[in-house]
Amino acid sequence: MRPRLSSRVSLFDSSSQASPSDTAANITNRADHFRRLFGLTWRYRWGCVLALVWDVGVEALALCGFIYSGLALDILRHQAQPDSVAEPHWPLGIAPPSDWVLWKTLALASGMVMAITLLRTYARYRTRLTSEKLIQRITVDLRTALYDKLQRLGFSWFDTHDSGGLINRVTGDAGSVRLFIEGVVLQLIISTAALTLFLFYMFREHALLTLAVLVVFPVQAWILVKYSRSIETRLRRNREALDRLIQTLQECIIGVKVVKGFGQEKQVIDRFAERNSDAYDARMSIVKTNSALLPWIMTLGFLQIAILLLYGGHLVNIGPEAGGIALGTLWVFFSLVRQLAGQVDAIVSSASSIPESLVGASRVFELLDAPIEIAAPVDAYAPSEIRGRIEFEHVSCRYRADSPLVLEDVSFVVEPGEAVAMVGPAGGGKSTIFNLIGRFYDATSGRVLVDGVDVRQWDPAALRRAVSVVFQEPFLFSNTIANNVRFGVPDATDEAVQRAVQDAIAEEFVSTSKDGYQTIIGERGLTLSGGERQRLSIARAILPDAPILLLDDAMASVDARTEVRIAANLDRVMHGRTTLVIAHRLSTLRRADRVLVVERGRITAQGTHENLMRDSEHYREAATLQLDHDREENSDTIESQEVVR
Repeated sequence: MRPRLSSRVSLFDSSSQASPSDTAANITNRADHFRRLFGLTWRYRWGCVLALVWDVGVEALALCGFIYSGLALDILRHQAQPDSVAEPHWPLGIAPPSDWVLWKTLALASGMVMAITLLRTYARYRTRLTSEKLIQRITVDLRTALYDKLQRLGFSWFDTHDSGGLINRVTGDAGSVRLFIEGVVLQLIISTAALTLFLFYMFREHALLTLAVLVVFPVQAWILVKYSRSIETRLRRNREALDRLIQTLQECIIGVKVVKGFGQEKQVIDRFAERNSDAYDARMSIVKTNSALLPWIMTLGFLQIAILLLYGGHLVNIGPEAGGIALGTLWVFFSLVRQLAGQVDAIVSSASSIPESLVGASRVFELLDAPIEIAAPVDAYAPSEIRGRIEFEHVSCRYRADSPLVLEDVSFVVEPGEAVAMVGPAGGGKSTIFNLIGRFYDATSGRVLVDGVDVRQWDPAALRRAVSVVFQEPFLFSNTIANNVRFGVPDATDEAVQRAVQDAIAEEFVSTSKDGYQTIIGERGLTLSGGERQRLSIARAILPDAPILLLDDAMASVDARTEVRIAANLDRVMHGRTTLVIAHRLSTLRRADRVLVVERGRITAQGTHENLMRDSEHYREAATLQLDHDREENSDTIESQEVVR
């Protein structure tokens, strides 16, 4: 598919009309972003100073090289016309003996140029090394800060932000902050210092000639201001288009089996092409704006050279004695005008970097400023010993302010060491109960208590060390089997890992893997079957020996025969632990001390399996259907179970 071309963009047009209040808010935000970016630069001020010293040294050496090159021209002209051209003036008053022949004098001037060039080459090397070290340090620190913030944000924040956009913020947008420090702050200071140095020399040599070549600068400044105002909206659209492109690419890679399974390759290709085309259009809008700017800057640069040749040539013709300049001085002016043009180009680049940096910085600061909803209180509760008593007191919960309640007025108690099973239709609120126990979300009203203390008073890290969870969708990292199992206990011994794997009935497929416990699992564990991933997730939850164990439908991908074997081991593992299990199979429900029936966000019934079979018609019907399903799945295993009457 050919990329769609966006409509023609004028250099200074505005894509949308903003209201006065929006404009005021944008100005305030820009000022705040500038303040924070300069504050970030200040944190690395000594590295910035060192980089600036080397850069200014490079520009000073460039000026010295031009001066000695011009001196060589004046020496040759004086030799050719000794009567009409005055003897050249050597810098700092250091001149060779008057009886030196021409080639010696030229050799000295050329040697000075060569020495200065070598020094400048070394200074450039040091500049590059120092600047890159500084910028890489800033980038690494910023990405680390962003990643650290992501780890401390609650589940609810991730519910409203797509992963593609987050990846782009940590990678691309962090580079925008680097761009501000390197391409704006440092470059502007360097360009300002270089311009000051060059202009000081030029004004000292001939003020009127200097003013003549600077007459175009106000026009350049006007173009830059207009450019800066017109580009920011386009840059933001480009970032958003890239977010959508990355998100689409990620979804297609992760969901490749679903795509191929439903034969929708063409649909996802077309969708990716559309997002790719949107990113193309957004980028081309920026390119067209930049392309409209550069010819004007180049034209103004050539205008400067034309003025220099016209007026400067006249001054050389009349000579220094009549208020003119020497030929070597014109050469230095010509070289410096080219350097000035380079510095102006650098300022243009810096100006164009400011809007892009602000757009990226705003997205970075949005992430850094995101509120941490699940935060530890000042005097966080972190006991050395945990009994594992869980209590819900009139708990209601909704995930967003505008969403319906997921739980409504839920109350129950789980005593230490008790095994409680939860059953009910999908979407009834069972997983939400688990999320509230581990404080992955906070209740909207009511209290969730562990050992009599509101979970909001606990240190979240201490609470989660006390709770081991097997989530409904097992997730494994692209790492070895052993490291996946010991994820919650990084210093666990190999023997402890092996015991956890054996308890989860995973030893048989682990031992037959290519490298055993050191076998690398593919991304998200996709090289394993669903049942194998689930068993390793169970092993990972068993290993920490936490006093509270939460199993969210942990046997969903395991066949009935394997479930019986795992359950036998879990009975031993669960002894003395408070255990909550979301389950549907009768074998699990019968082993529980108590069963909670969760429907439409409420606990509609509770009791032992036998009591519920007798007193709850709904539970009895659901149990009968599940028994029939289990019998069909594995008749040999189910025959040993008691027939429900």
